[in-house]
Amino acid sequence: MKHFLLATAFCALISTPLFADTNVIPVSRQKSLSIAIYNGDIALVNDVRTGDLKAGINQISFEEIATQIIPESALLSGKGIQTLEQNFDYDIISPASLLKKSIGQTVILQTENPETGEKTQTEGKLLAYDSNTNDSVLEMNGQIVPNPKGNIILSKMPDGLIPRPSLRLSLRSQNAGSQPLSLNYLTNGLSWEADYVANLNEKETDMDLNGFITLNNQSSSVFKEADVRLVSGDVSVVRHVVAPRYLKGAVNADATFYVAADGAMPEVENVADFYVYSLPFKTTISPKQTKQVALLSKNQVPLQKEYVFDNTLNPATYPIENRKAVIYYTFDNTKENKLGEALPKGTVRFYKEMKNGESIFVGEAQLGHTPAQAHVRLRMSDSFDVFANAKRTQYEKLSKNASLSEYEITLKNGSNELKTATVYKNLNGTWKITKSDHDYTKETANRIFWKIDVPANGEVTLKYTVQITDDE
Repeated sequence: MKHFLLATAFCALISTPLFADTNVIPVSRQKSLSIAIYNGDIALVNDVRTGDLKAGINQISFEEIATQIIPESALLSGKGIQTLEQNFDYDIISPASLLKKSIGQTVILQTENPETGEKTQTEGKLLAYDSNTNDSVLEMNGQIVPNPKGNIILSKMPDGLIPRPSLRLSLRSQNAGSQPLSLNYLTNGLSWEADYVANLNEKETDMDLNGFITLNNQSSSVFKEADVRLVSGDVSVVRHVVAPRYLKGAVNADATFYVAADGAMPEVENVADFYVYSLPFKTTISPKQTKQVALLSKNQVPLQKEYVFDNTLNPATYPIENRKAVIYYTFDNTKENKLGEALPKGTVRFYKEMKNGESIFVGEAQLGHTPAQAHVRLRMSDSFDVFANAKRTQYEKLSKNASLSEYEITLKNGSNELKTATVYKNLNGTWKITKSDHDYTKETANRIFWKIDVPANGEVTLKYTVQITDDE
């Protein structure tokens, strides 16, 4: 692998202003930083720094802003200022960008004698460089040399490169002096979601529910000591398809868990049909980092486990055999049920303790944005033990638009415990149950269900007859 050395002239260049008459406002002058992160890979950044302005036209540069900023969203505010022009510069100094910008320029190839350690420098012209393969082509002493061995040294800084991402602004100030400048902008690369862990009791009649905020920074930016707010809800965003901007550099994925020292949970506030969760402490969000923060902790939340056949036992010509029931966990998000607060969307993972004390993962489901007072129904996997066979035992055409059908459904339970199965049936047209050997409930005008206890290692047969008249 080649090493790209920087000559003394270059080292001097990066310590001088890259833009004439530009007032650089570094991150060291930052007074406060707050970030509001939304569910959909977008965040609002408020960066307040102290800037020294002169009366009249000023050229300023905010350094080390987010690399995936949406430039057209940027808004600078301060006392008596007016923004005239703004430019986002993201062509960052890196070995690849240095060589790409130096194609066609004179460079120096430095080689070293492996036996003596003596270094030799030869002047040449950089004809080509491929950043994907790290291959280069030099012209030296009248010869074309692909992939020369050694270190390529640049004698000057190529135009247009900057050491860190910056937003340059031209503004007019009414007064001279030092004042706080507040830069607001939207950026991609930051997102969050909720993750929930539910520990079921032995009979699966209640759960200990713990919620976590999982924050992801997929950008190359660092946000130090920021006040973080997380906005739950589906915000309307007009998406433009643009090429993403990425900075070169080695960054490692990281996963950390944080919680306030006193165990405080995020404060929640309802704002314009959104719920805003404010973290109870400042935090640093590093590049390529996943961070988790405690969201809620509730014990012994009542829930129900259901074995459901949802309009899946409707044999017409052929019988249905070994149709599995679908498992659902349901609960009410109410104060009476030890909850009663807005639950941001996320994944709920269920665990159950075995006899030896170890926990086993029993499935996961996706929870949508759930307001207080809502009934929650989470679809899990197909049941292993609860299944059914179904067949139509009689069909009679009563008239042009009316028919009579008789069905027989055998519910089976292969476990050592009694299970309750719920059988839903959707009915079209004008209908009437003329006979049923089990009680049923009419849920809607065109939907009924039976709740039937199926004994351990046993079975129960449901027989019913329905008359349907098609609506003309």
